[in-house]
Amino acid sequence: MIIATKLHIPRPRTALITRPRLIHRLKEGLNRALTLVTAPAGYGKTTLLSEWAEVLESPVAWVSLDMGDNDRLRFWAHTIAALKQAYPAFDEQAVLRHAAEDASGYSLIAALVNGLHRLSQTIVLVWDDFHQIEEPTLLKGIIYLLERLPSHVHLYIASRISPSLSLSRIRVGDGLNQLEASDLRFDPEETSEFFTKCSGVELSSVETAAVQERTEGWVAAMRLAVLSLNDNFDPAAIIRKMTGTERDISDYFFEEVLSRQPEALQQFLLQTSILQRMSGELCKAVTGMTESAAWLHWLEQESLFIVSLDEQRNWYRYHHLFQHFLAGQLKIKEPQLWETLHIAAGRWLEENGYPHEAVEHYLTAASYEDALVILEAMAPELMMNEWTMLCKWLSDIPDSLLFAKPMMLLTKLASQYLAGHTEAATDGYWRAIRKLEEDAGSLHADESETLQAGLAFLAAFRTFLDRDFEYAVQFSKEFVERHPQGDLFIGFGNDSDGYHPVWDIYVSEDSLRLADQVLTPLLSIWSKTQNVYFVAHLSIDFGKLQYERNRLDEARTYMQRAYDIGRSNDNPSLAATASLWLARIAAVQGNWEIASSILQELTEHTAPKVKPHLSRKIIWFRAMQGRMQGKEKPVRQWLRMSDLRSGDEIPLSMIGEYDLLATLLAEQGKTEEAVALTERLILIASQAGRQSDKIRLLIHKSRLLSLQGKHVQSMDALEEALALAWPEGYIRTFVDEGVPIGQLLSRFIHLRQNQHHRPGRKVPLPYVKRLLRLISPIEGGRSVSNEGYMPSITSKEQSVLRLMQTGMSNKEIANELNVSLSTVKTHINNIYGKLQVNSRLQALERARTLKLF
Repeated sequence: MIIATKLHIPRPRTALITRPRLIHRLKEGLNRALTLVTAPAGYGKTTLLSEWAEVLESPVAWVSLDMGDNDRLRFWAHTIAALKQAYPAFDEQAVLRHAAEDASGYSLIAALVNGLHRLSQTIVLVWDDFHQIEEPTLLKGIIYLLERLPSHVHLYIASRISPSLSLSRIRVGDGLNQLEASDLRFDPEETSEFFTKCSGVELSSVETAAVQERTEGWVAAMRLAVLSLNDNFDPAAIIRKMTGTERDISDYFFEEVLSRQPEALQQFLLQTSILQRMSGELCKAVTGMTESAAWLHWLEQESLFIVSLDEQRNWYRYHHLFQHFLAGQLKIKEPQLWETLHIAAGRWLEENGYPHEAVEHYLTAASYEDALVILEAMAPELMMNEWTMLCKWLSDIPDSLLFAKPMMLLTKLASQYLAGHTEAATDGYWRAIRKLEEDAGSLHADESETLQAGLAFLAAFRTFLDRDFEYAVQFSKEFVERHPQGDLFIGFGNDSDGYHPVWDIYVSEDSLRLADQVLTPLLSIWSKTQNVYFVAHLSIDFGKLQYERNRLDEARTYMQRAYDIGRSNDNPSLAATASLWLARIAAVQGNWEIASSILQELTEHTAPKVKPHLSRKIIWFRAMQGRMQGKEKPVRQWLRMSDLRSGDEIPLSMIGEYDLLATLLAEQGKTEEAVALTERLILIASQAGRQSDKIRLLIHKSRLLSLQGKHVQSMDALEEALALAWPEGYIRTFVDEGVPIGQLLSRFIHLRQNQHHRPGRKVPLPYVKRLLRLISPIEGGRSVSNEGYMPSITSKEQSVLRLMQTGMSNKEIANELNVSLSTVKTHINNIYGKLQVNSRLQALERARTLKLF
């Protein structure tokens, strides 16, 4: 949930004094990646940044942070919302699609970097109150962003303490602009101007120097001193009061300010100090004072340490120092009200649609039962979007209460693991096991069974998410034996399209041999349960395994099963994934009409604005299919829509899309760029343990090196792919590449048989020969050429081929040859037919092999 007031730039009603030296320092940040403003509370960090933002020509994206923003998804969601609000051209959907796909958050940040690169204007992003951010995984993600920030993007961080960020690389690269407390302190001239404007009294040079010495230029102390002035103003007396620590000074002057207010206003201030943000209605609910809204407006008009949080001035907050002082006074003077006020605030916030803030107040008041009521209702959504926040809240509730609500205890353990607190989740798991053994009688029999089954369920899914698939089988069996329905956590946090990160984990991508061993028992176990979503996922995985083994009919059976489950249970994500595989199977079997029909139906049910993630996946697949058929239109549509670039940061979830980009770059004659991109993709796949992706990318690398005439390196890359593939029995990854890979395999066999290539890795030739035999005799409806076949290419077609090699588009070729575009397309179709290929890249590869130019 986006809280709009967090994106509002908090501006004071009137500026007290201008500080051009600091405005200039902030302006210098437009030549740096990061400007860091660090100083304790009361030094005017927020005021300074907000005043600078007001005079800046560029719009500013602003996020006021709080403790709740230690949740990774909430932090980035508010940052992305702020960028969209300030810069409407920012494509937030292209970034948000990665929010749930990668628990580390790096895919989302990589997409954010790419989205920022797409904006041409100067971008300013402010994170205020950054000292609130403590989550280590989130801080690592921020460093990842900082080290990749585009040159036209400038980040400004305001914090009470130096943030726990490793900034050495940024400092070395002269990318850091820093302002500290010593910079923010008032100098003598500013001190004198401040007192004159605020009180109408001019301090002498001696008095100014004394104020400087006592306060060390601390802005809050001077503001407080001015507010404490009375008609019998004695500068010397005021200066004498400015003694001691900052806390001593602030507490003294706050007491002076508070004591001068009417009793009703004092009560209002004290009782509303429990609120992090407040409106008139909320304050009325907490204090019972009907004049609450009027009090808020009066406080703002008097500039009494209150900040407006929106343009309409409906929501406010106290200055942090003032709120801290008031809350301390409340605990001293009326401690019995503390819990009552928090519960009243929680009630109003719960009833008015602010459940997150309501939970915070209930927990502060130790009203755990009230908090649990809300959390039970919110848990499914939070399990998808805000694991860290859910983890924090449930960790604040005593285990004794959660133990009586087994599903909430299980939810706590799941949220701890998903939030990255693996050790805490493990400790909690074993505490629950011991509690069951020692105190099982405290639970009803059905609750005890639910808890035991749930613990087995969590162990099964944790090992599955950790890709420890053999243990996943063991714990799955235990769970289903205890709970045959298998309906705990059925959705497990699915989004509106039915997506969950688990749907991107496939055993077959890690190891075909392992998939052979574990998918059959997993399917057997879970097929007996009501958890049909997981059954559909496992069916897709098993279908992928059968497809790779070239058992296409079996693959189609399992994909159809997954599709039927997805459609009948209104899970678009699973249904779409299965549909794309069904289309792929039909295409490689030569049933292009069936494949097109499946895609057409899928497209009609997937509106881009409603389901952008699924829509992009479909357009990408259409482009892949278009390449197989030699159709340019779907490829051009995907290129235009995707807006991918070879220099992008690459999210792990988009390896396939960038692989297609590399292939298209090669077809445009940009082979060096394609090779560099493919090398990056291989590294990413290797680091992620994605063996299937790595094998496919090595095959493509081999093709690209062959295009460059680097035949030795080409064979080395192919041999590496084969060495990884043959122990696992990969087939379709090679066969689906068609004629081009067939030519490379033939060359590999020839070199090995004639001992012109000494194998660096163990690759049995019978395996390679089998792959070569399986290269389909029909590709896109055209017969594949036999060995020794030499096509008859006309001189016009040779001219077109040569221009294709330079990377020219069809239109550019038409202009060069002074013929119509349709004539060029006819020549190209004839070339494809004669060379028995389906794309430019294949045509150029085949032409080079046949030495046609």
